[in-house]
Amino acid sequence: MIDTKNVFIFILVTALGLLGCTPKKTAADGADSDSTGSTKYLYFSSGVCKAGAGVTTFSATTSSNLVVKVNLSTGQREAIIADYTSFPASAGDSPVGIIDWDSNYLAALIGNGASGRLELVPKAGGTRSIFGTNPGPTTIFSAIPRYMSKAIDGSLFTIRSAAIDKISSSGVRQSGPAASATYVTAALGATCGNTNTLYNFSVQSPSGKIISGHAVAGSNRLVSLSSTGASSATQCLAAQAAPGGGTAWPLDAVYDSTNNKLIVAWGNSATTANTNMIIAYDYNDTTGAFGTAYTLYDITTSSGLSLYNISSMYLDSTNSVLYVSTAISTATTVVNYSIEKFTYTPSQIGVDNTQVLTRVGSAPFYSYGIDTKCISSMIIAD
Repeated sequence: MIDTKNVFIFILVTALGLLGCTPKKTAADGADSDSTGSTKYLYFSSGVCKAGAGVTTFSATTSSNLVVKVNLSTGQREAIIADYTSFPASAGDSPVGIIDWDSNYLAALIGNGASGRLELVPKAGGTRSIFGTNPGPTTIFSAIPRYMSKAIDGSLFTIRSAAIDKISSSGVRQSGPAASATYVTAALGATCGNTNTLYNFSVQSPSGKIISGHAVAGSNRLVSLSSTGASSATQCLAAQAAPGGGTAWPLDAVYDSTNNKLIVAWGNSATTANTNMIIAYDYNDTTGAFGTAYTLYDITTSSGLSLYNISSMYLDSTNSVLYVSTAISTATTVVNYSIEKFTYTPSQIGVDNTQVLTRVGSAPFYSYGIDTKCISSMIIAD
């Protein structure tokens, strides 16, 4: 006779054992998570973006004009969280930059010709709201909006051609030196330049120094500025000439604060040496001086991988990964962009520079499509 009590116990123990072997999900939909278990995504904006000299890229009417959320594990699109080709956007709206604002929102810089505004974009999609500025957006964005980055104190920097503004987390513009309303102005003197017509990006060192790229025909360079802003030569700490005799444009930069390295993307319409490059610079965070330059990538020695007219970079220092958005061909009239993913090994800088960046996989992390014209900004956030 079968002992039903023992059979029941056997089935119960077996079931519990199978449950104990079931893998636990650590993040929704396979996306990466940090040490707290928070799910992370790659977000990018596709709008009007920077281009090197002689390169033709997309306008506000031909750009995708989207903000996109991408699964970090699969490289697949999760959602379009903002679409500036339809209501409530206005004709000509184009997202030129995004930053992580808080657990629920991104902040987006929206350009429309020579005007612009700041918006808060829900990470889950939905209704966007204007992020108030004082003075109003028409005063701050009185020239073409081009770039946005988050400051180390939680405020943000916005670039409008030949000026950089700093806006507090409550939406108030911060004054620069000598009570100047603009935080960084043009014409800072011989070292940083008397004819600055275009700031291309802004990043900060751990001590708060501002590093930017100046795109000036024949005299492209990097500039290092005081953490309190700059309105005259006294706040210009140092400058670094562009490779190729100043013909390459500074396109974007990221700062490796752990190793005090500034990583800069350069580009123009040529595919010869010293044109389309990624260079790591030593940076003295005490004096603001640029040091030794290490070429991490040059299109002439790329072994088949062409990074051309890089429009944006993002350094995931937690996972030692660098994301690079690049044109998909070397045609001077750019037809589209994709995102490449590289492991980043800073210990090899100065030892074997070719080993600092290693491409992940044999295909782009995110391939080109109707949503990648042009990738103006990238971040990783919840």
